[in-house]
Amino acid sequence: MKKTLVLVMLVVAMIAIAAFGFMACNKSTYTIGVQKGTTGEYYVKGDSDWGYSGFSNVAYNAFDNGGMAVQALKNGSVNAVIIDEGPAKALAESVEGIKVIDVVLTTEKYGIGVDKNQDTLKNQINDIFATDEFKTFKATVFANYFDNENYEPTPIVAATTADDSKAAQQLVVATNAEFPPFEYKEGTGFVGIDMEIAAFIANKLNLELVIIDMDFDSVVTSVGVNNIDIALSGLTINEKRKESVNFTDSYYEEAAQVLIVLESDTTFDGLTTVEQIEAKLKSL
Repeated sequence: MKKTLVLVMLVVAMIAIAAFGFMACNKSTYTIGVQKGTTGEYYVKGDSDWGYSGFSNVAYNAFDNGGMAVQALKNGSVNAVIIDEGPAKALAESVEGIKVIDVVLTTEKYGIGVDKNQDTLKNQINDIFATDEFKTFKATVFANYFDNENYEPTPIVAATTADDSKAAQQLVVATNAEFPPFEYKEGTGFVGIDMEIAAFIANKLNLELVIIDMDFDSVVTSVGVNNIDIALSGLTINEKRKESVNFTDSYYEEAAQVLIVLESDTTFDGLTTVEQIEAKLKSL
């Protein structure tokens, strides 16, 4: 009887192991690259505070910037990248062998995160945003970076360390300068849509501009620390980030997440809606 019981248990164990092995072999190994702390990361992994259910069947790797995620795509470490549309198109123009899937996965608005103890500064920025001068300036800046292939921006050379003794005379901006066309570096200077907006605001407030470059996932939480006044780094306005900063009015209402894949990848060919893209991701 004992021998029979042992034999039965052995057979059950072998079946369980075989079943586990079968499931493991069939589990998706599809991996998506994202930038740390961005909407793309929360969209892929899921986060109730951001309102995304995520894709439990796929893996994801979070990188310090979009360029690193695309490099991982090129070397086969990830199968796709999800990132903001503006940077995605900039990367597609500068990196051979990749393409952007022209389907908007999310709709977002960018705003400037302001120190919660500086309501006056937030109101001043909103007042600047409301002027015809800024609206004209903004339209020109976006056209330059999005539509003018021959545009050569003049790098903004700003202080990169706040001066405690001049706190009232400085506008200290936290950013992640690896997010073209919104913020990036050329030599020792800063360029990009957000950087030109920062310079415009500082000029109108008659303040010295200070730009502090840091990891993206530290940009919002740095505000209010070490004299940092604002976060300006392609920031999507959402309730989670409002726990750390007060947002200005939006200055960009057409932000979105999109997919980047290799040019040879046909996985998403012919798909034209977010519902089709998400269904395909869930099936991988």
